[in-house]
Order: sequence, then structure tokens, then C-alpha cells
Amino acid sequence: MIITRDEAFKTVCELRTPINASQYNIGTGMFVSSPTGNNQIRGWIVTASHVARKTTDLSQIIIATPEGKSESLQLSMFGSISNWKHHKIADISVFPVCFTEENMKFMEKRFFPYDHFNLEHTAVSRDFELTAIGFPHGLGTEGSFSPFTFRSYASSGFVTLNRADTNTLSDFFCLENPSVGGYSGCPVFDLGYSTNGVMQIRKERTWCHGIMHGTMSDNTGGKIAMVTPSFYLKDLIEAK
Repeated sequence: MIITRDEAFKTVCELRTPINASQYNIGTGMFVSSPTGNNQIRGWIVTASHVARKTTDLSQIIIATPEGKSESLQLSMFGSISNWKHHKIADISVFPVCFTEENMKFMEKRFFPYDHFNLEHTAVSRDFELTAIGFPHGLGTEGSFSPFTFRSYASSGFVTLNRADTNTLSDFFCLENPSVGGYSGCPVFDLGYSTNGVMQIRKERTWCHGIMHGTMSDNTGGKIAMVTPSFYLKDLIEAK
């Protein structure tokens, strides 16, 4: 199944946690659906652990309304904050959505299918255009709901590096372009189609290859984005 950019916008949300009256911790999350095997669906909010660990009972998620406006909801409407599941190694966390009559009306056509994640230990081709969708510095949720995108290409296969938040080792792949604060936790897609003039190239399906971790830089001024591979998601969603 191919998911267009406009459809992908509906799967992301801004995670906003107040620090004080005028400051917030900002990150990006995405809604993911996983079948249970008995004709029912489980729902998850997926983001980076360093975003999830800063959420509180006052945290909000900002989503798109059917009219394309921004809608702010309490994260606690979807379950207890204590329900976050954090990966032991990687910078990725999941929040199981507890469906209720109150929140179901906000959930239609919002979930990205779990079987569209690259769960294999196979690095994404450096020839594939990748699209990150998120909210740099919290932009894109005032009035109209308009997440920001940037396109890039993988600049590496899987490499083992220190996480920026914990300084512990994890596997990443890197992008040619740097990330920006607020993109943390956002999905990195191969949307499966591209347009060059009047010619459109389509693949079998849209794939999510990872979750944005942050930016690596040094004293030369060079910067590259670090992405947590999506195969780590399998450890959380398929855990017994």
C-alpha cells in the first residue's frame, strides 16, 4: 500500500510537555496499528525514548482534524503515562493506546500499519529518497496542521554509536542532512513514489525505516542526522 505525504501527515502528532508557563519540551510521535490475530487492532504511539521520558500528566498531543486544523488533546486521554514501554538499548518507546468512547472519534484513518515498517536487519539503500515528517521547534501546529518535511538519503548502513541522551551504544543509520530540534521521534519514510516532471515512479508500498534520534556534529561544523532503525520496534510491540 502506498501512503501519500498528505496521508502520512495524519499519522504524526506533536508531543508537547510544559516545562513552565512559556516553555515546552517538543517532540514528534506517530500512530501505529498492529493486528492482534482475533480481528482486532492494537494502537500505539511511537516516539524517541528521550521524548517519551519527559512526558507527564500535563503532556498534550496535537493532531490534525478532518478539516486540516490543529487539535490539542491530553495524552492521558489515551492511557496512563506509566504505560510507556522503553527499549533497553535503542532510543525508541511505545505507548499503548487505550481506546474509549471519548478518544475513538479522533482516531479514524490515523494509524500507520505495523507491517509497513522495515523490521529486517537490512539497511535502507542509499539510492532511495527518504522523507522525515515532524515538527521542528514545534512549528506546524498553530492554527492549520502542517507538519514539516525534509528529504534526504541514507549516508551509511548500520553503525554503532553513542546515544546523545544516554551516551550508551546503539545501532543507527545516518542521513546526509542534519535533523532539527522537534523532529526527535519522527518517522523516516520511503514513501514509495517520486515524481520527476510528468513521470511518476511507484513501488509496492510505503516503508518506515526508522525513528529520528537527533543530530551528530563536531568542531568542523559538519552535521548528519542519526536515525534509530525500525527493527528495534519489533522488540516492543511483539514482546510477550
